[in-house]
Amino acid sequence: MSNHSIIERDYQLEKLEFALAISQSNGDKIRSDIIKDQIEKIGFIFQEPGT
Repeated sequence: MSNHSIIERDYQLEKLEFALAISQSNGDKIRSDIIKDQIEKIGFIFQEPGT
């Protein structure tokens, strides 16, 4: 995995985590669940073995 794709993944995760915090503070459970699923998919797809 190149450094460029790791940086992009980290940036995308950061944006999703921010959106999750906003949706949770607004009490939007449906949107929060959708964002959590997106965060989970990114984490599982790009997670390197042994980490």
